[in-house]
Amino acid sequence: MAQAISKIPTWLMITVYVLILAVLGLCTDLFTFLVGTGIMTLIFAGGYDRDNLHDH
Repeated sequence: MAQAISKIPTWLMITVYVLILAVLGLCTDLFTFLVGTGIMTLIFAGGYDRDNLHDH
């Protein structure tokens, strides 16, 4: 399963991130949006760093 995740293109990761933030912004209250934004940022930043570690 880790191999399937590593083949996700960067543009798709960014699109999914923005869509999740849009859903959080439109369908939840402010506290849930802020906490969800923080958690999603940490998850996606960790995934991006893992995929692009060889570029640094």
